[in-house]
Amino acid sequence: MHSANADLLRAMAAVGAGKSSIAGLSNDSNQKFELMKKIGIWRGVSIVAGCIVGSGIFVSPAGVLEQSNQSVGISLVMWIACGLFSALTALCYAELGTTIRESGAEFAYLNASYGGPVAFMFVVCTIFAISPANLAASSTVFGTYLLAPFYPGCDPPVLAVKLAAFLGVLTLGLINYTSVRASARIQVIFTVAKFIGLLIIIVAGFTRLGMGDPVGIYNFQNAFDPTVLQGITAGQIALAFYQGLFSYGGWNKLNTMSEEVKDVGKTLPRAIMTSLCIVTAFYIAVNVAYLSVLTPAEMISSKAVAVTFASNVFPEYQWIMPLFVSISVLGAVNGGILTSGRIVFAAARREQLPQIISMLHVAHKTPGPAILLQVTMSMILIVLGDFDTLLSITTSTAWIFYGLCGAAVLVLRRKYPHLHRPYRVPIVIPVIVVVFAVFLVLMPFVTDPKLDYVYGFILMIVAVIVYYPMIYKKYRIPGIDYFTSFIQRALEISPTDWKDSLGNENHND
Repeated sequence: MHSANADLLRAMAAVGAGKSSIAGLSNDSNQKFELMKKIGIWRGVSIVAGCIVGSGIFVSPAGVLEQSNQSVGISLVMWIACGLFSALTALCYAELGTTIRESGAEFAYLNASYGGPVAFMFVVCTIFAISPANLAASSTVFGTYLLAPFYPGCDPPVLAVKLAAFLGVLTLGLINYTSVRASARIQVIFTVAKFIGLLIIIVAGFTRLGMGDPVGIYNFQNAFDPTVLQGITAGQIALAFYQGLFSYGGWNKLNTMSEEVKDVGKTLPRAIMTSLCIVTAFYIAVNVAYLSVLTPAEMISSKAVAVTFASNVFPEYQWIMPLFVSISVLGAVNGGILTSGRIVFAAARREQLPQIISMLHVAHKTPGPAILLQVTMSMILIVLGDFDTLLSITTSTAWIFYGLCGAAVLVLRRKYPHLHRPYRVPIVIPVIVVVFAVFLVLMPFVTDPKLDYVYGFILMIVAVIVYYPMIYKKYRIPGIDYFTSFIQRALEISPTDWKDSLGNENHND
């Protein structure tokens, strides 16, 4: 449709002083303009682990403990269970990601399994709930910890926290817009830094426990106190899962970039499972370290558990912990921006969103418009939301589609048995994932109905209403072609060439 603009902008990418190409685009008109494969096993591990370890482990321990009736034993069991269920769901994604090798992860899997309407529901929820709410929640924690040293003994002002979160998302969004390589390198650095921060907590906590700290001794001697265990409801268990699973969120992020992964059949499952094993071990150790020093009441009353921990263990150097936590959360936000833009990018390539979102920057080879869209939505939710509301929205909505993707493993085996599957998950695992997802989505709504829990369902209904005229009937907004052409030239972006998992070549001109 905009082939003239596409040819012009592709030509721009191949013009250089004495060079035949820029950013991998040669003067050969047959050279494909597409995402480049730059992610190997260790960069993949850093992306996944860096996306997982963010704000959750520094906030959620208090929430898990509170929903467990302050039972130390049950809270630790919940952390193990969250890691286990994340791993089971990740195994389903490993088969899906090595079978449907398209960027966009859930969008590509749902589209292949159930068709356009279900995939479009996911896209709408991703744009307006899952991705921006997750990024906004994480960046809010970043702002809280960044400002904590400047407000000893009290919480930082809400406005200041939101401003810090806003600037953090904006800065990382610009980096991701300009370079995949720079974003991936930052992710590696942040991942190393955040695990150093976790190691400081683990070593300090275990040392105090080994020295016989009375708080830690009491906590673990009475870990399964029967009087505390009484009265725990299924609704509380579901809410505890919400808190814990938020901390494990990010295990699926590499799937959104499968077209950029080298030897995806081997790299993707290895990177996902390696990352989850490492993170689960660290999370359990960190929770043991927290409980070696702090009472359940102290953890629940703290807005920044890691800072409270540091003030008890090394008060002279307690400023170190906010620094490491801020770096950790920035790493998760960076990873979220790096990967979430690929989902709406993939949807736009299949004409479920405006064409402009499916384009790449001719020099940077990044899905610039898709990144800008997600960053903008995240900044809006930073201004409008608070952490608990954002957490409920992102977790309850995401697990609707995680459950559908678990079922998609079985659907695709029946629908496309001929597709090459380098990895096949045991059939019982997707069944477990679907049952768990149904429990997780419905139980909080049944026991304590709130708008937070039905927000995703509302968006799904809106998506169904919009799908028929805008996608199925292909209604075109007057003036959209002129607008697309103007933005295309202003941002120097171009349509892409790509091949779907069924072998169909696509040229979005």
